Amino acid sequence: MASSIALALGGGAARGFAHIGAIRALVEAGISFDYIIGVSIGAICGSIYCFMPDVDFLEKRMKQLKDFQAFRDSVIGTWTSNQDSSRKGIVARAQKLLTNTNILRRIFTAPGVLTTQQVHSVLDVFIPDVAVAATEIPFAAVAVNIRSGELRVFTGNDRLRSAVVASASMPMIFPPERIDGESYVDGGVLDKLGIEAAERLGLIRKLVVVDVSDEKLPDTTPRSGFDVMLKSEEIASEFRRRQQLARVPVVVRPIRGNYHWADYAAAEAFIQMGYDAMREKLPEVRSLAAKRRFFLFR
Repeated sequence: MASSIALALGGGAARGFAHIGAIRALVEAGISFDYIIGVSIGAICGSIYCFMPDVDFLEKRMKQLKDFQAFRDSVIGTWTSNQDSSRKGIVARAQKLLTNTNILRRIFTAPGVLTTQQVHSVLDVFIPDVAVAATEIPFAAVAVNIRSGELRVFTGNDRLRSAVVASASMPMIFPPERIDGESYVDGGVLDKLGIEAAERLGLIRKLVVVDVSDEKLPDTTPRSGFDVMLKSEEIASEFRRRQQLARVPVVVRPIRGNYHWADYAAAEAFIQMGYDAMREKLPEVRSLAAKRRFFLFR
């Protein structure tokens, strides 16, 4: 019988390309998945793979998404072309993006820098409009109800495309996704790694988390109110993440260094980081899978 685990693919925007390499390492090792939980970019990767469990197909589709013209023309896709390689600070680069793309007006007057139509013009091409239950591997996506502040785990008869878009709706950049009369934003607001969702689904005892956060919190001093807001959210997210990780049996952290969330030019490097990091963790993953089998059949 093949070893099997539950896999949580965390949020991290462009850094989420590391999920591809991590999945490839597990597939090569003969380790399958009982369940995949995806948050934000992890929901995009996870939904594609669960619907079509072929890692070559996953890599091809994610690269197609990155190179898709509608994506390249968006504020996210144009980030790389707006960069000065001599300015490496996370906050400095984010500030330069805001200045060069003239998006400050939309930040303060609209629910997101991108419109709902722009978001769906990109993601609808890559995420099938089926029930979540239609995936070959069981899958869940995580999002947050922006009205009530409650975490929602999309499974079963929920629509896959809407669930994934909701999970990936980064505040300020994406508008909230409307589902069943409610508005949802990125699951990473509360559950960046899918750990709370795994607990609700009864999967936390066999969970392998792929955490694509930066290697450490950027050592920067904000210069403006907007910079303070961005850095404050990074600090809060890091605090929540560390508390949640303490409950997980196996954690894989692929990212080496610090990268802007929209640095899609580094996609190949992220894929390799994911592969290398998961290869290093294979003994722990195999041990977890073996414990799970013993628990099931003793």
